Amino acid sequence: MNLSASLSLQARSVFALMLRRVRTRYAGSRAGYIWAIVEPICWVFILKFSLRGAASHHPPVGTSYEVFFATGVIIARTWRKTSPSIAGTLRRRKREGLTALHRLDAAYAVWILEIVTGLVAMSIVLFILGVFGFDVVPADPLTCLAAFVAMAFYTLGFALLWSLLTSLAPGLLHFQGILMMALFLSSGFHMIIDRVPPVIREVFLWNPILHCVEWFREGFYPGYVCASLDRGYLLTVTIVFIAIGLAGERALRDHKAARKK
Repeated sequence: MNLSASLSLQARSVFALMLRRVRTRYAGSRAGYIWAIVEPICWVFILKFSLRGAASHHPPVGTSYEVFFATGVIIARTWRKTSPSIAGTLRRRKREGLTALHRLDAAYAVWILEIVTGLVAMSIVLFILGVFGFDVVPADPLTCLAAFVAMAFYTLGFALLWSLLTSLAPGLLHFQGILMMALFLSSGFHMIIDRVPPVIREVFLWNPILHCVEWFREGFYPGYVCASLDRGYLLTVTIVFIAIGLAGERALRDHKAARKK
């Protein structure tokens, strides 16, 4: 089988698994899709009303806190929701005894579906805010899209690496919730990283999702430039995570095959 035929076969497999996940996960209820829209809106208004008393009425950038928080929360939320789903799919498929290719296809199906859901959620939330009179037109849509795509591939890399680590050390799963929340809260969705005290900034800048958020905001807000944004760091981490995750999955697969023999 040549490369073209192989990719075509894998694409059909991934698409079929995506349809299966939609049917099995949301067959009895559409609440999951609705919550993907409602949760970011809740975050937006919770953040606005909780910070309004401690801050001025002017957002750090742009003309409204609502849009400012939305542009960060949905990026960070998509990563937070998608990564554990992909890693969990790989672990479950291993327990179900499926082949490695089927496990990876299932992981890719979850990844694509969740990323598309996040992109749709971003569009709908901004549309709703636009209906209420907020300025939601991005200055550079292509830059925003590039940032979202970068977030998507980093999410895949993080999930593959996390699945590998938790396969080697299952005890790490006890700390998954704490880790995800810590990275989520340090993603910069509620602040401008350049205005954070240097000691805290240096710690937060290790979080690649923060760079995704700032990259997206650079494209969204006209004239906004983040001095701390490092696209090279984000892309390097993404490539390294994907490479280690895939190589580790292959190594574990070969090790198990050798043990069976």
